[in-house]
Amino acid sequence: MIKCENLSKIFSSNSGIKNINLEFKPGIIYGIIGYNGAGKTTLFNCIEGLYTPTSGFVSHNGIKTVNDKEFPDVRRKIAFLPSDDYLYPWLTCLENIELAAILKTGKNKLTEETKELIRYFEIDKYLHKRFRECSSGMKKKTQMVISLIGGIDKIIWDEPNNGLDVISNMKIKNLLKYHKSKNTTILFSSHVIEFMDNFIDACIFLNEGEVIEINDCVNNVSLEELFRKNLPPDMELMPFKQN
Repeated sequence: MIKCENLSKIFSSNSGIKNINLEFKPGIIYGIIGYNGAGKTTLFNCIEGLYTPTSGFVSHNGIKTVNDKEFPDVRRKIAFLPSDDYLYPWLTCLENIELAAILKTGKNKLTEETKELIRYFEIDKYLHKRFRECSSGMKKKTQMVISLIGGIDKIIWDEPNNGLDVISNMKIKNLLKYHKSKNTTILFSSHVIEFMDNFIDACIFLNEGEVIEINDCVNNVSLEELFRKNLPPDMELMPFKQN
């Protein structure tokens, strides 16, 4: 279980997340939604241990992300996918994958599971292409494969849909359903609400760094309606005045 207790991460601009209290349980797919700048990425970076909280804490099965010598072992089992490209641009996709395998497992050979993921996402078609020369979709799929290297028990993916086609999105859904069946804790954010509708088990709506709604989605709640319900009162959805 991942637990956020009174979690805040405030930046100098006074942006960030404020007093977040959440629990994420195994075998459940959580969708984190909200407007641009709502705090989704900041929340993920705190859960992954990339940010030190301003106050409060994040714990994984009781092990805190800060000042706990056991957390590096916990972190190795987190499949973390940031929203931005982070791989070495002048290395090929294969070289990046092989390097990640060494860093994450200490082994210089790819496992059969990693090879299967390479085939599954059809990365084998451009394995020897430099990462910087790949399309945004190619980059995203390569980074997804890397995130899943090793024995993982949690998936934290920030905007995995960016740059992907319809088939790739279908494959992501099937992959996440597979990991759900393995009792993996799954968190991901997306602005593609059509992808999340009737797929996620629970959604957390963030706005201006705060949780404004939690919905378990058991009644197939429409995420578009959820957004509409929480629109700021002065926000206009039409570009021009209507007669």
